[in-house]
Amino acid sequence: MPDFSVLEDYAQYLLFAFWIGGCAFALGSFFHLALIKRDREPLGTFLRSMASFFGNAKRNANSLNGLAASIALISAFGVLKGAVAILSPFAWDHALAQADRALHFGRAPHEWLWFIVQSPLAVRLFNLAYNSWFVVLIASVFIACITRNDTKLRHQFLMSFMLVWILAGFFLAMGLSSAGPCFYERLGLGSDYHFLMQALTAANRSYPIWALSTQDILWSGYIGATPGSLGISAFPSMHVAMAVLFALYATRRSRLAGLLMWTFAAIIMVGSVVLGWHYAVDGYASVLISIAIWKACGLFLARFAPDGVAA
Repeated sequence: MPDFSVLEDYAQYLLFAFWIGGCAFALGSFFHLALIKRDREPLGTFLRSMASFFGNAKRNANSLNGLAASIALISAFGVLKGAVAILSPFAWDHALAQADRALHFGRAPHEWLWFIVQSPLAVRLFNLAYNSWFVVLIASVFIACITRNDTKLRHQFLMSFMLVWILAGFFLAMGLSSAGPCFYERLGLGSDYHFLMQALTAANRSYPIWALSTQDILWSGYIGATPGSLGISAFPSMHVAMAVLFALYATRRSRLAGLLMWTFAAIIMVGSVVLGWHYAVDGYASVLISIAIWKACGLFLARFAPDGVAA
């Protein structure tokens, strides 16, 4: 069973973020109309634009089916991820750790990033960015779902989104089941990541490092100390996979948005290593998986998309 208390915490964070974002957008739009465009009735114009936006029948239809499918998928995945460690006990951590060292000239990736790890402020900033991934996730899906025109790009993103979660997040995670560096020592696999976790604990004394408390919650659920758990699964990194998917989608919509999202994906990749969540190979594999699924969905739609779906 998923840990509904953790889900509730995330829901509260997201609600707060969207409230702040919505208020900022409303105020920004209103002042743009009043001060820049010098509209004679800025409030009336703003309210009419909102009514037109949310009253569009095509947009509402797209929103209903897109959001319903996405919510159902994410809810189901919460249960599936919790089953990975039960159905396929962790067996690949040592191999992934060795692959990391082989790919990085005999050193663990976090050792190359030690200038970040030893800075509490830098760790804190990466943790903030890493947690903001949840907001970006919901925002990206929401934007794709509420698009007025039912385009092939919209279908490509939503199909890729679901396939990455299912194929990579569950089936591949089952085949290469691993817990990640933060749990390496707890699983009795050795002290390879002892100094990394010590550095994160030291940073936590200066700034709150939320990753550590979340890792404790997941471990407690895994060993049965607390009821429920969202599940532990390192390979592949769904944070990186989704961030790359967001970047691919954003690039097709706007060059600037694409640049920002590729930068965000790079930050998530580095953060996944610095915070002890993932081996670097988890992220590298995720990049390739997301791009491959994105391309495959694009080819499929180019050939088999219904006539009613716009290019």
